[in-house]
Amino acid sequence: MIEISNLSKSFPSPSGEETVHVFQNVDLAVEEGSSVAIVGPSGSGKSTLLNVIGLLDKPSEGRIVVDQKDLAALSEGEVSKYRNQTVGFVFQAHHLLPACTVLENVMLPGLAGFNEKASGQLKDRANQLLEEVGLGHRTAHFPGQISGGERQRVAVARSLINQPSVLLADEPTGALDRKNSEHLIDLLTKLNEEKKLTLVMVTHSGVSASEMKQAYRLDEGSLRQER
Repeated sequence: MIEISNLSKSFPSPSGEETVHVFQNVDLAVEEGSSVAIVGPSGSGKSTLLNVIGLLDKPSEGRIVVDQKDLAALSEGEVSKYRNQTVGFVFQAHHLLPACTVLENVMLPGLAGFNEKASGQLKDRANQLLEEVGLGHRTAHFPGQISGGERQRVAVARSLINQPSVLLADEPTGALDRKNSEHLIDLLTKLNEEKKLTLVMVTHSGVSASEMKQAYRLDEGSLRQER
């Protein structure tokens, strides 16, 4: 599902006198339906790597193929469609719109112009996803009326609205307490198993990483497999 070869990311220092290397010559192969944890110290480039896979950022060098798409060959319109349809994103902050209900927040990615579902079908799917994450009773609530753990589950449901083949999760439990973290990881592993969703998760948590089928460590610019 994901093939990365010789991937590097760098940027000029604030003074412009030197180049800062985030990571270099990264290789990674993730099979369809697998789950992968990427761990490492703060500032090691874990989130940057995830952003590059999701085309929220561009690599400096290297090749990424996702679901048989060479990402470097995509047009601007195809990049937008890729971010909307092929990948789903879950971030440490839920990024829910406070003025929209839980149901409306989940539906939002489906309204971007790439989804062929009619509004009624989209609403039905959003309701179904909220039932699956245990929030069918919260559809009319606003984000400020539900707990932090519930907001993050809404974010997971939102990430799945367009039926992506890849889910990218960047420190999804970082703002949660232990109990809610465990519930969220249980949810992600269940989705991975039942929907055959390819899951790549960046995390500081060894406990969360242990629930993934494979684990890699990104440190000092290099990625290596731990198990």
